[in-house]
Amino acid sequence: MPLLLQRLVAAVAAAAPLRRYLCTAVPRPPWAMVNSQAALDASGAPSQSARALVDLNSTPCVSHLSVPARLVAPHGDDMGSLVGIVRGASCDGLLLLDFIDARHRPLWPHEFAAARGGVEPEGELFVCNPLSGQLVRLPAPGMDVPKMGSTSFGLLTQSQGSHGPPDRYAVAQLSKSSRGGGECRRVVRRFLSETGEWDERPLVGVAEMDTARSMLINHEVLAFGDRLWWVDVAWGACSVDPFSDRPERRFAELPRSSVLPVSDSPTLSRYRRMGVSDGKLRYVQVSHGHKHDKWCVILSFSLDDETYSWALDQGVEITGRHDPCYVQIAAIDPFNADLVYLQHGSAVIAMDLAEGEEIWRGYLAKEFAFQKLLHCSLLVPCVLPTWLATSHIPSAGTLSSNKADCKRKSLADMLVRVDKC
Repeated sequence: MPLLLQRLVAAVAAAAPLRRYLCTAVPRPPWAMVNSQAALDASGAPSQSARALVDLNSTPCVSHLSVPARLVAPHGDDMGSLVGIVRGASCDGLLLLDFIDARHRPLWPHEFAAARGGVEPEGELFVCNPLSGQLVRLPAPGMDVPKMGSTSFGLLTQSQGSHGPPDRYAVAQLSKSSRGGGECRRVVRRFLSETGEWDERPLVGVAEMDTARSMLINHEVLAFGDRLWWVDVAWGACSVDPFSDRPERRFAELPRSSVLPVSDSPTLSRYRRMGVSDGKLRYVQVSHGHKHDKWCVILSFSLDDETYSWALDQGVEITGRHDPCYVQIAAIDPFNADLVYLQHGSAVIAMDLAEGEEIWRGYLAKEFAFQKLLHCSLLVPCVLPTWLATSHIPSAGTLSSNKADCKRKSLADMLVRVDKC
């Protein structure tokens, strides 16, 4: 497919007012861009009880998550060194939170994951319902088995019906294990809500990748198509079904022109992102010109489920008075594949790739805009189905517990579309 470049003059230039404002009549937005850093609230307010507090805003405004500190550190020990990270979101809006001890550890998300290799710190993992505030704390994964080279955790849910609240979930990571002191093997380390326990399953289909380069996971874990996807933004994505007792690893390499040599740059994922939109896995990248050029190109691809190959959907060229090299990818719209959210300084811009124009923009607080220096994935898209506020997170022995009062609806019925506002 030939690349169609649509020129947009001064799209990221002066800070213009919003060109189109989101509808504010709906009770809540259909999805939210959640700050990837979860805050610890040590105020001890009585209203906190045992639930998370969510400052929910319509996109492109950023939503913030706060968890009572006493739930993570009940004795108040080392609370100042704990850092909360939103590891990812399920397809139905549940969030996976990971609180780790950041003392003597780097601050890049993929380095947090790498730090879990060797002697692994005690896990502080929570599954969170962002609308009801319900929190479920997972038991510690355990330290009886040596772990090396573990990746970040991901969250995947399943429902017995076509749509509706999930019946079960799995929290999983890719790892290497040497149980009993034997030879290291590649495994899926997982927690299943049905059993309430952690276990390990050896990976199937790893031989073809063992001779290739190692993946560097520098992106939040994605949930798509009954699989979890771990992304190396310089190479491709590895997917696994964590519910399977014989999990098979599949690999989708990036478009050939996007594959780079091994890179441990913590900033690369600011310009390369994967996400789920309109029922497909999407890959978006920003390509810049030379140092003094005032342009960049945004390319958007979609993955074919059968061939695991990418098709180029959109290509947009951006020019402007300000240096577009600071244009970063904030999020991919879950409902409209033509909408991509860019960050330029303190501005979050909604870009319509089909029309090649900016449709509106919002602004980050100064302290939040600075966080881009500390985190690769600044924002995590989270869909908000209408039933999410009244559903419960599944637990062991409660299969189908969410289904008693839930009427089957299509995805279009459950979610208020942005374009309907």
